[in-house]
Amino acid sequence: MTKQHVRVTIDTKKVGPKLNTATKKGQIVLSEQVLKDSNFYIPADIWNLRDSSLRSSNFENGKLIWDTPYGRRLYFGLRFNFSTDKNPFASPLWYEKARSVHLGEWERVAQKAVEEGL
Repeated sequence: MTKQHVRVTIDTKKVGPKLNTATKKGQIVLSEQVLKDSNFYIPADIWNLRDSSLRSSNFENGKLIWDTPYGRRLYFGLRFNFSTDKNPFASPLWYEKARSVHLGEWERVAQKAVEEGL
């Protein structure tokens, strides 16, 4: 039996920047998907709450922000009764609701985005 040897050389100077770029792309794609899925469950009247998230969120840093004076009360369902007329899926804790439904999809979306960037 013949022994075979394999030598692998990796130029880490090229891997680092590419991995960094792919990870950033993955973060942005994931943030956008999480926001989209979370907004599916937000209470709506004239969609100010949803629109505030599109203006205020920082997708590169993974920060999703719903920036209205009443956003916190709606999110936690505190002293606020909201209608489901405009959005029959409206729910307090809309991020948690979206996560319970879409977590596996979010993982696949992020993984695919990173892999495409490599």
